[in-house]
Amino acid sequence: MKVSKIENVGAFLDWGVSKELLVPFSEQKVRMVEGRYYLVYVYLDKLTERLAATMKIEKHLAKDHGNFKVGQEVELMIWTATEVGYKAIIDGKYQGVIYKNEIFDTISTGQKTKGYIKKVREDGKIDLSLEPIGYVKVDKNAQKILTLLSKTNGHMPYNDKTDPEVIYKIFGMSKKVFKQTIGSLYKQRQITIADTGIDLVVDKK
Repeated sequence: MKVSKIENVGAFLDWGVSKELLVPFSEQKVRMVEGRYYLVYVYLDKLTERLAATMKIEKHLAKDHGNFKVGQEVELMIWTATEVGYKAIIDGKYQGVIYKNEIFDTISTGQKTKGYIKKVREDGKIDLSLEPIGYVKVDKNAQKILTLLSKTNGHMPYNDKTDPEVIYKIFGMSKKVFKQTIGSLYKQRQITIADTGIDLVVDKK
């Protein structure tokens, strides 16, 4: 939400109704600035019996981590940047992390997106991926590559030596997934891989 004004009790947020939402100074992790947007949690203040907001979102998230399975699709809200990547809120209730070496597109705080459970650690922390996990992603991305090849006369000048940024821009997938996918297609004899790129195998029968 956008900070509309700062007063002596805290910051007030514009949330689409006439009465603005207060974020007391005690509920701010960093001092809010008028005109900027922040991700907050809205709660009922027991003392004033009024709705208020806080930047201390973690204290309102579940302490357990549900019964997530690796590969499970979930709804994510990008929460905050960290040294290792981004924290994200899972299904509006849990928290996890997306590591920066697995982010191949621009993401920002407050953004909603689909994600996937990559790993549930022994300490309960959850690793997330923005791409499907396992064979499902290979099948899906294999079809994407075959479709693109069919539209480019059966040849594309990309292979496992192409820069990751280029791979993501052209195919919408990480280099790791791209290599895994073209490897699978090669084993199925649907494409050939050379220094000049990848080529669609044409059935001559």
